[in-house]
Amino acid sequence: MRQAFNVGVVVIIALLLANRAYTRAQTHDTGALTCAQGSVLVKADAIAHGFSELGARSQGENFLSSCLVSGSAQVGDQIAHD
Repeated sequence: MRQAFNVGVVVIIALLLANRAYTRAQTHDTGALTCAQGSVLVKADAIAHGFSELGARSQGENFLSSCLVSGSAQVGDQIAHD
């Protein structure tokens, strides 16, 4: 039972590392957005939808935080990467 648990942990770690490597490889695509650029787009979109400056900035910071933690996030039809 312990051996099965250890194998499961190793498999999960391998999958997480592979996902991170794949995300890093995508960042070198032409036209790829960084998390900071995506944050600016989210803030501008929020202002365009009638949010106050403070509310729009909050949404931009929330997007940036989420993007940096997960490694990628979607802005409209584009994907921003860490």
